[in-house]
Amino acid sequence: MSSKKLFLATIGFCLIGSGAASIARAQGGGPSTHITVDSTKTLRTVDPRLFALNTAVWDSEVNTDATRTLLGAAGIHALRFPGGSTSDTYHWQTNKSDGNSFNWATSFDDFAKVAIPLRAQVFITINYGSGTVQEAADWVTYSNITKSYGFKYWEIGNECYGSWENDTHSAKWDPYTYALQVRDYSAAMKAVDPTIKIGVVVVTGEDAYTNNHNHPAMNPRTGQVHNGWTPVLLAALKSLGVTPDFVIYHRYEQAPGQESDAGLLQASATWKNDAANLRQQITDYMGAAGAGIELVCTENNSVYTNPGKQSTSLVNGLYLADSTGQILQTEFNALVWWDLRNGQLPNYNNSPSLYGWRQYGDYGIMSDQGGLYPTYYVHKLLLHFAHGGEQIVAASSNNSLVSVYGALGSDGTLELLLINKDPAADASAQIDIAGFNPGQNAVAYSYGIPQDKAARTGSGSPDVQQASFAGAAASFTYSLPPYSATVLSLSQGSASTGPAISVAVFDGRKNLMISGLGFGANPKVLINNVDLTDLIRSSSDGLIKIKAKAKVLGLQPGNNMIQVITAGGAASNVFVLTI
Repeated sequence: MSSKKLFLATIGFCLIGSGAASIARAQGGGPSTHITVDSTKTLRTVDPRLFALNTAVWDSEVNTDATRTLLGAAGIHALRFPGGSTSDTYHWQTNKSDGNSFNWATSFDDFAKVAIPLRAQVFITINYGSGTVQEAADWVTYSNITKSYGFKYWEIGNECYGSWENDTHSAKWDPYTYALQVRDYSAAMKAVDPTIKIGVVVVTGEDAYTNNHNHPAMNPRTGQVHNGWTPVLLAALKSLGVTPDFVIYHRYEQAPGQESDAGLLQASATWKNDAANLRQQITDYMGAAGAGIELVCTENNSVYTNPGKQSTSLVNGLYLADSTGQILQTEFNALVWWDLRNGQLPNYNNSPSLYGWRQYGDYGIMSDQGGLYPTYYVHKLLLHFAHGGEQIVAASSNNSLVSVYGALGSDGTLELLLINKDPAADASAQIDIAGFNPGQNAVAYSYGIPQDKAARTGSGSPDVQQASFAGAAASFTYSLPPYSATVLSLSQGSASTGPAISVAVFDGRKNLMISGLGFGANPKVLINNVDLTDLIRSSSDGLIKIKAKAKVLGLQPGNNMIQVITAGGAASNVFVLTI
């Protein structure tokens, strides 16, 4: 919404809440945390556009060496310009907005002087609100022909469904009018540069933002008629023979004044729902032509307007880490955080029930006064987890206050992103890894309460911390401090003489196969701590076959613990078999 984009030019350009703590303790934590990682189950390849930032014309410090250095250190791989709702009033040739007599602090060429050296992929949002097709086509000409910037991703407007957006068309905030304009914009812009990608604005829900009833859309799968923004837009585009290259989604978790730390730290779990909803709408209304349309999110943060202290607190940094981890479980190919710099606001929700010592809000990852917020340092931490090209692997936690995400790098390392959302208690996590034999020595990168306190007091380092960890194995315990994000970097160890279980599979009938190494002759098998050795049909150093029904094996719905004991008494890792 427009009210969340705060213009620096126009403004002169720790306490833990008892409620959050009690909720965290009620949900559990500590030694009951069990984490499983299966490096043999890959979910997707990491797109570098998932580590991205919005930039804005009102930020006078974009085109500086300091900004370039900070963005490079944080591993930012994509940037967006010119800045949210401002896009629908902005005229790139003059670097002015409707009704403004002044030039904005950062021009398009200023922005390019940051994006090009960083080799960042770029999203440009053209002016749908008061611009013209010719203006947009001229922008592509200047960018990619005259200046050879090669900027690839072009959005047709910003949140065009919302009444907060500038819209000078006769039918305002109308998806049908928008579809007609998308047809014309796309044709003119691609006539200049056929290699660019055109994106259109969408929302979840078939009845969301029903701004008029003039062009109802029938869902061919359900037979239901809808007047919401996305169904009308997609149905109109299909009728016009226009297929966008990507759809644009924005996500803010909370309303102003209703911020909750505990709520925010659970909110990102629904990214999968949003991806599924958007993909279903694309499939329903675009048919086969929609299969190649990718999903991107070009704005994400904690609250949709009037940010308070939570936006500058450690909690928002942890939310950013969790949001990134969750979106990596989906088909979204970009996550653009709002914002690089935005401006400090002292007069919104600074409730003592919210964690944090900064008594002001700010959407930026850094302030216009030179300070770096937790969201900056979390971006820096995430660079150690993934930056593009890694394989996301299956990982799960049995504790809602502990998140885990896994990435397998091309160099053979396994990176685990671990987030403890409990404000008060350590989480002692039992970590079991299948399909990967870690070397004993690992590297731990972390950001949490000590670093946040160092930023406040000036004592100690506020930066991401690095430490050695000598206890890595296929099964090991690791303690996560309260309110912390940690990346464990595990290198592949040498082949072990075992015993070690890498995979266990039950076919649902009578066959249980346990694969690994070092089982030796005459091993024992424990299932949920019950010795079932007498059910073994055959065994070798790397494979044990058991034939029995699930009831006989004692397998229950949910997690089942499997362990192999050698004849010499050496115990393997505990493998978790989920039924």
